[in-house]
Amino acid sequence: MAGYRFLQEEAYAHIREQIVAGELAEDQIYSETKLAAMIGISRTPVKDALVRLSQERLVDILPSKGFRLHRMSQEDIWETYQLRTAVEGFCVLHLAHRKDSPEGAARLAALEAANARMAALEEQADIEAYWQADLAFHRLLVEAAGNREFLSLFESYNYRMSVIARKSFQSPNRRTVALAEHRAITEAVRRSQGRDDMAAFAAVRRHMEASRDLVLQKEE
Repeated sequence: MAGYRFLQEEAYAHIREQIVAGELAEDQIYSETKLAAMIGISRTPVKDALVRLSQERLVDILPSKGFRLHRMSQEDIWETYQLRTAVEGFCVLHLAHRKDSPEGAARLAALEAANARMAALEEQADIEAYWQADLAFHRLLVEAAGNREFLSLFESYNYRMSVIARKSFQSPNRRTVALAEHRAITEAVRRSQGRDDMAAFAAVRRHMEASRDLVLQKEE
């Protein structure tokens, strides 16, 4: 059984890495059998890995055909942003309440450095580099809570975030506005007055809602 779990994890990690790296094309149907042969394992652990990836909404399983990348629906977009607001909103409150500690001050400095990297990329055409800088900012927020489950959840929805972000950053001025929203979050943390100060959470929510609404408009 331990050997089988290892093979399933190997298949899961291999397929997920291909998805996140953008090595699988949208709308193309992939064969479970061919993928298993390429990895060098049997079809069964590949099939079970695909079920797990389907549950994470990374792939769509097509019975008797194979699988393809998951097609993001409006429901997916809504749920992803609700999840992000809940997790990152809590984490930013956690940071705001501890901003004067050595760890909090270091985290604030890291957030400001992430914003500076985004500013340096703002006028460049490389959307992927800007997205990676944006992702680094949000990872710093989640890491601030010191909660491994939050970080695992954050990593699990990275791919959905990347699909959504690439769409939103193609809109005129979105990168400029996103950077301003990041700076507003950072400043709200810095100015926090204690546990009852919800300004940082509100700044996260505004950022999420602005991006969500922009992407939903593109989907209509």
